[in-house]
Amino acid sequence: MTTVGDYINIDFKDSIYTFVDREISGTIKFAEDGKIYVDGYLKPRRIHHIVNLCSQGIDRVSKYYNRFIIKTLIHDPIFIVLEKLLKINILHATAVTNGKKTFVFTGLGGSGKSTLAGAFFAKKGYQILSDNYCMISDGTLYPFPELPRVTNQTVDLLGIKRGKKADGIKTYLDNRLEKVNKSYPIDKIFICTYGDSLEIVELNDKDQVFELLLGINNYTKEFPEYLNFALLPLIGQYMTGKQRLKSLDRLVDNNKFYLLRNSADLNLNLDIIENV
Repeated sequence: MTTVGDYINIDFKDSIYTFVDREISGTIKFAEDGKIYVDGYLKPRRIHHIVNLCSQGIDRVSKYYNRFIIKTLIHDPIFIVLEKLLKINILHATAVTNGKKTFVFTGLGGSGKSTLAGAFFAKKGYQILSDNYCMISDGTLYPFPELPRVTNQTVDLLGIKRGKKADGIKTYLDNRLEKVNKSYPIDKIFICTYGDSLEIVELNDKDQVFELLLGINNYTKEFPEYLNFALLPLIGQYMTGKQRLKSLDRLVDNNKFYLLRNSADLNLNLDIIENV
């Protein structure tokens, strides 16, 4: 067991990874048949937990911690294996398709990614392939479907029926996944922001695109390299930093990128985005 700082212990032996930090401990086994076995539990800090209970209520806190456990014990091990073995690049993004065109929307939280995906779903009949994480290799998207969630404000904006509540402030969309393919060629990737009016600018500077995507991932800290998995190189395991940057380079080289400043007129925006 390697101790890193005051509260973090990690170990990797016989394809079994164990970790303990301030909030969570777990054991993850990477089996030869490609399966991943996980076991762990959350240790919420008392003050943080009590403050959340008081401000948000028990139900929402429970859902938050469930998502935290799923991310740390299930999503992140899957991502790191895909990254190492298949050179998959992971973006904090949403993706939609109509079977002919496939669009990816990436950006910071609150930049309109899920709103756009929900709008294409509700107004244009597109299927939502990924709502939070997009797995991309070169110019190919591998769907990572979750139940899409949009804010209640977005539901009202889109004029669609409210579904089952998610986290108390969002609504799940009834996105059918029976006909989702294993992969889709990407038509365009939009880097989303908000503005007073719709503006779409093609980004031809590859270095700028690289830095934008890297900055989004660095800021959101959604991926394994920002949690305890970042410490694996200390014990000679899963040293994927250079590979991650090379994969990002290929992603930039093999796709068309646009800076999308979105506005409130979704019906007009969808037509323009679809045909840019």
